[in-house]
Amino acid sequence: MYNQIIILGIIVSILFTELTGLSPAGLIVPAYIVLCLKTPERLIYTLLISFLAWGFGKILNNFIILYGRRRFAVMIILSFIVDFLIGHIFTSISPPSMIGILIPGIVASEFEKQGILSSLFSLGIVVGIISLIMLSCDIPVFRL
Repeated sequence: MYNQIIILGIIVSILFTELTGLSPAGLIVPAYIVLCLKTPERLIYTLLISFLAWGFGKILNNFIILYGRRRFAVMIILSFIVDFLIGHIFTSISPPSMIGILIPGIVASEFEKQGILSSLFSLGIVVGIISLIMLSCDIPVFRL
């Protein structure tokens, strides 16, 4: 079931990108978000990590040139660093785990490429479409 949801997410993401020209924060991100809709704290934590990595990337861009693969790699690394720091600074509370290993970095990279609002708006639409398809096909992964 997991593989079918990921493939469905990729197909819907590609179609959405081709029809609108907007990327829903990468091809695999919407499917992973849908798979984690039962745990909204992970979703919020992942978006927080993405925002922080994007912000630190903007600051870092003032000191070094970030573009293309270099920017993508830096966003991935920054998301790991931010997650690590949050886990070690707030030791009294256990933060939720982020969704996937690369998802926050991919989202942060998309924030940089096309803007936060465009990325979040298109991500929300594609997550909604995938969720509706899953509900209409009676896929139990989505159900609480």
